[in-house]
Amino acid sequence: MRASSDLVRAAREAVFRFQGRTHYQQRFYETHLAKGIREATKTDICDHLNTLFFMAVSARPRLIVELGTRGGESTRALLCAAAFSDAILLSVDIDDCAGLDLPHRENWRFVKADDIEFGLNRFKQWCREEGVEPDIDVLFIDTSHECEHTRDEIRVWSPYLAKSGVMIFHDSNTRNGVYARTDGSFGYSVNRGRGVIKPIEEFMGRQYDENAFFTDFANGYLMLHFPHCNGLTILKKHSVPKAKEEICASETKKIA
Repeated sequence: MRASSDLVRAAREAVFRFQGRTHYQQRFYETHLAKGIREATKTDICDHLNTLFFMAVSARPRLIVELGTRGGESTRALLCAAAFSDAILLSVDIDDCAGLDLPHRENWRFVKADDIEFGLNRFKQWCREEGVEPDIDVLFIDTSHECEHTRDEIRVWSPYLAKSGVMIFHDSNTRNGVYARTDGSFGYSVNRGRGVIKPIEEFMGRQYDENAFFTDFANGYLMLHFPHCNGLTILKKHSVPKAKEEICASETKKIA
């Protein structure tokens, strides 16, 4: 009886694998996202576009800031969230990306600038000119992925986060130079070491295995990390009762 049961289980597993059900595709159903995202292409961020949209919309944003635009793939997802939420997306890039073909451009503002210099010297003035408060609901960081630069971005931009603001980092798992997607395919990228995850560790006062899925709470932030597709790390401001905060801080010191 046991042998028969094992054979049935093995057969079901074989069929499951043959049908490709150990791999997973990305689909876009929400109207803005379905229209705004071009046909799915295999890139180093394609697995995270639904997550970007979800996190941005759930923040009920008025202002979304994207540091690093490049070809505009993440910009599209964030613009769809901005259109859904009647928010503004400000994109800052050291290269001129103003001519990108993007949806919902009425919700988009682009500034060609060094993101550190702009954050230190011009962001508040930009907000005054736009008639918005300098409170960022969603901050997406995808720039040089160099350790010192990422550290500076956290130092300069995190103080602008709104009370329940969210910081999202792409490329937080790149030290192998090879990455996997949920559909089972692989991609190749520059081996940037731990240029993104290390400054995040310093900010949180923790040490992490970026090759694993995990959550955490430290330094007043809830954290969610996805290791695939070059890694995506989400930090959301989260308040807890004072007594619990002291316990968490104590635990953080033990781990750090």
